[in-house]
Amino acid sequence: MGIPAPGQPLVPGRSTFSDDILKIELSGPLRQHLSVIDVPGIFRTPTEGVTTKEDMARVQHMVKSYIKDPRTIILAVVPAPVDIATQEILSMAEEADPLGQRTLGVLTKPDLVDQGAEEHVMDLVRGTRNKLTLGYCMVRNRGQQDKSLSSTGRLEKEKQFFNTAPWSTLDRDRVGIPALQDRLREVLVDITRQEFPNVKHEVDKRLLACEQKLNFLGPARETDDQQRTLLLDLAAKFQEITSNALDAYYHRSSLFRDNPSLRLATRIVDLHTTFSTDVWLKGHTLHFSKSTMRKGNEPAAGPSDDTNSANEPLANVEPIPTPQSTSEINEPEDSKFSELSDVIQGPWRCPAPQQDNIFDWIESMYRNSRGFELGTFDPSLLPIIFQEQSKKWDGLALAYISDVIRVVHSFLKDLLSALCLDPRVRSNLWASISDELLERYKKAISHTYFLLDVERNGTLLTTNHYFNDNLQKARVERLQSALKDHLRNINFVNRPQIVVSMDAVISSVPMGNIEHTVEDIHAILKSYYKVARKRFVDVVCMQAADHFLVTGPDSPLRLFTPSFVHRLSLDNLNLIAGEDAVSKRTRNVLNHEMKCLKAGKKLLRG
Repeated sequence: MGIPAPGQPLVPGRSTFSDDILKIELSGPLRQHLSVIDVPGIFRTPTEGVTTKEDMARVQHMVKSYIKDPRTIILAVVPAPVDIATQEILSMAEEADPLGQRTLGVLTKPDLVDQGAEEHVMDLVRGTRNKLTLGYCMVRNRGQQDKSLSSTGRLEKEKQFFNTAPWSTLDRDRVGIPALQDRLREVLVDITRQEFPNVKHEVDKRLLACEQKLNFLGPARETDDQQRTLLLDLAAKFQEITSNALDAYYHRSSLFRDNPSLRLATRIVDLHTTFSTDVWLKGHTLHFSKSTMRKGNEPAAGPSDDTNSANEPLANVEPIPTPQSTSEINEPEDSKFSELSDVIQGPWRCPAPQQDNIFDWIESMYRNSRGFELGTFDPSLLPIIFQEQSKKWDGLALAYISDVIRVVHSFLKDLLSALCLDPRVRSNLWASISDELLERYKKAISHTYFLLDVERNGTLLTTNHYFNDNLQKARVERLQSALKDHLRNINFVNRPQIVVSMDAVISSVPMGNIEHTVEDIHAILKSYYKVARKRFVDVVCMQAADHFLVTGPDSPLRLFTPSFVHRLSLDNLNLIAGEDAVSKRTRNVLNHEMKCLKAGKKLLRG
C-alpha cells in the first residue's frame, strides 16, 4: 500500500493514506450479503509529520467515490459533543443523496457531552433540528478504560448508559448498537427493493459480458479430446465454406458478403478470362497477316487469328484495349505474402506484339536456317519459328499461375482468420500447414513448366481438324487472290460461267521458290498457332490451375481437413490448439465469475 506502519514517521514523498483497498472477507451460511466500507475520517487541517494537504484531497475524493453509488448506505458518523453544523460529511452526503433515502446519521461519544448540552444533542435524535430523512441513531462505544471489555460487556454497559437520565427519554429504537443494527437492516431492505430491477439487469449484463469473453476465447481445450474436437469442428466448417466458394453459393454464408476475397470461383474465373485474353492479344511475337499472300509492306493485323467469332473480332479490325494481367494489378500482394517470394513469379508486364512485317521476318528466319532441300523447307524450321512466335507464353503462363496461387493463398488466410478467432491457434495452425502449402504451389508451377516444354519445345502435333481446315482455306484464298484478275464470264450451254485460261493460271503465279516457301510457312504457322494457343490455354487452366490448385484431390484447398486433424500427433495437437497460461487463467476467472453471478441471479429469483 505504500503507507507508514503505526508509529513510523512520514517519509517525504509518501502518504499516510492509500487508494489501495484492504479487503477482509467473512463468509458463511449465516453471514449477510453485505459489504462494510470504512473510509478515513475527513479532516480540515494537516498534521505535521502525519498528514498533508494532498492527503486531505485524497480522503475527500475517496469518500465521494464511495457515497455516490446509489446502492451504498451512507453512515454519517458524527461525534455528539461537536457542533453538527461544522460536519462536512453531512454536506457531502446531501450532495450525493439529495433525497436522503440512504443517509443515516450516527452520533457517537454521548458520554462526553457537556452537562446541560444533552437536550441539544437529543433534539437531533428526536428529529426536531437538522433533520435527516432516515434520522439519527446514537451509540456509546468503548472508552479508554473499556478496551478490555468483551462484546457482551460492552453492550451491557451501553444499555446501562442509555437507561440513565436524560438519555433514558429517547426512543429505544434509536439508541444502542442493537437498535442501529435493526435500523440499518430496514434501510438495507428498502434500498434492495428499490435497486432490485437494476441489480438484476446488472447481473444479466455482467453474465453476458462473461459469455462474450468466453466465446472469444473459444471452446475449452485443456484436454487432448477438447483440442482435437476444436480443430475437427474448425476443419469441417473450413471445408464447408470452401465448397460453397467453389460452387459460387455465396448466399449460404455472410462471410462472402463481408469479405469479397472469399468469392473464390469468381476470382478464379476472372483470371481464366484474363489469361486467355492476354495470350490471344499479346502472346505472339509478331502479328499474323490477314492476307495469305505477301503484298509488300502490308500493315500487320491485330490479334493472332482472324476468326469472326463471338469472342474474337476480325483481324483487320482495330484491336481492343489490352487488359492488364492480374500480376500487374495485384503487385502489392507480393509484399503481403512474402512467404511466396521463392515460389511464384514476381510482377511481369507482357510487351505488345511487334509491328514488323511477318513475311519479312519469316524470310529472315528461313534464310538463316535453310539447307540443301529442294522445292521445300527443312522440317526443323517450323518448330524454330513457332518457338520464337510463342516465346511470351512462358511469362504469361507463369504470371497467370502465380496469380492463381496468390488468390488461393489469400482465400486460405482470410477464411482461416474469419473462422478461427483465437490468434494463437490461428498462427500455430497456419505454421503447421505452410510448408505443405508451398510444396503444393511448387507442384503447380512445375506442371506449368512441363506444359510449356511440351507445347513449345516438343513435336508440333495436332489431330484437330481445324488445323487442316484453316490451312486448306488459306491455300485456297491464296490461289483465288492470284487468279481474281484473270477471271472471264462466258455462256456455256446458255448458262453463264466464270472461267480462267490455263495460260492465265501459269502466268499468275510468277513467284520464286523463296517467296512461295515464305507464304506457305506463314499459312502453316498461322493455322497451327491458333490451334496450339487455344489448346495451351485450356490445358494450363484445367491442369496447372484447376487440378493442382483448386479442385484436385491434392490441391491446397484440400489440405486442412478433418483427416489432417486426425493425423496430428498429441504433441502437435497441443502445440496448435493448446491454451497458453494467460488464456487458462482468464477462462478460470470468467468461469468463477459466471458461477457467482448465476448463484446471485438464483437468489434474486428466490
